[in-house]
Amino acid sequence: MTTIVTTTGNNFATLTADQGITSNLIHPDMHKIVQQDTWLIGVAGSARVCDQLQYGIEYPKPPIEVVRAGKWLKWIVTQVITLMEPIVKDGEMDAEALLITHGKAFLVSENLSVLSAKPYWAIGSGAELALGSLADKQYENDWHKNHDLSALRAMEAASMHDPNTRGSLDQYRSYTNGKVIQRSNGV
Repeated sequence: MTTIVTTTGNNFATLTADQGITSNLIHPDMHKIVQQDTWLIGVAGSARVCDQLQYGIEYPKPPIEVVRAGKWLKWIVTQVITLMEPIVKDGEMDAEALLITHGKAFLVSENLSVLSAKPYWAIGSGAELALGSLADKQYENDWHKNHDLSALRAMEAASMHDPNTRGSLDQYRSYTNGKVIQRSNGV
């Protein structure tokens, strides 16, 4: 499987993932994070569902009213989840997703329920290890400035103890203005 971590602060959100796959291989091009315009999409679970959620959906551009007013949850449920519903069979999708845009992070669970992933969350086989690593970090004085570093440490913890979390890491930042940047591969 994999581990994907998100952290959020005042000005940006991060999405960090390993490049391991379920087999004993590490594939150098197995990127778990896909960028579509202002969106970052990270999915852990069934490879087919992951591919469909990352490449089979054109994620809509958030309207300026949603961005300014911060009315994200209703908009994601009515405009984004409806795009995911055809992929889901029998009400469950055998995967979880982290959706990031405009510095906001959201968890989409296996039953398509949506939750805020603020100040952090993790999905995949190493999620519990990563969450444990992040549990007290949010209270540090520099969290809002350096939470991306805490995400990297959480991935290190997961990779040390979860045999399915391995390989180089990819990390992206999503800013409140919609800008997205990628840290160099192998951070």
